[in-house]
Amino acid sequence: MPELLGAVNATTLQCIYFSSLAAGLLLAVASMVLSGFGGAEGGAEAHVGADGDGAGELAIFSPVSIGAFLAVFGAVGLITSIGFDMDARLSLLIAGISAAVISLLVATLYSRLLIELHGSTNIAEQEMIGLEGVVITPIPGDGLGEVRFDIHNERMSRPARSADGVAIPRGAAVVIQEVLGAGVLLVRPRPLA
Repeated sequence: MPELLGAVNATTLQCIYFSSLAAGLLLAVASMVLSGFGGAEGGAEAHVGADGDGAGELAIFSPVSIGAFLAVFGAVGLITSIGFDMDARLSLLIAGISAAVISLLVATLYSRLLIELHGSTNIAEQEMIGLEGVVITPIPGDGLGEVRFDIHNERMSRPARSADGVAIPRGAAVVIQEVLGAGVLLVRPRPLA
């Protein structure tokens, strides 16, 4: 490692810092813009995890966090190497530690922001039983489709299986009969009144 640092001159290191800063800014901005802070329905739809608990998870390796890491690494690296004329090793150390700390903070804040925008999706599976929903992906007789339903003023969608083993077409109204493992819903067509 010392030989590698000795071979890297200040200009090369500054190019790496600048490239990291530019790439990080582009990645962070692009991922925030493309995510749109919601879905196609203006953020009204909230998805829960495959385990069904819906708890918000800290996404350390999300594009926003990686973009923040690269941007901070490049910015701090440029400041320490050009502004303070530090040794390459010390500059790399300070830039790396700063980038790790700041990207962890960004991941934490971004995760909390998304949870607040989508509301709490920590919904007990028992609360779903008996709710009515609409099939948004056709449910084959022996396979999985998808059902959308509203609960606690939130629109959710989950994978679903037919309780009777009969295919259910898209747009059909269904009633949630049971919640199986991994959050898969067991549904029946809603009886006609």
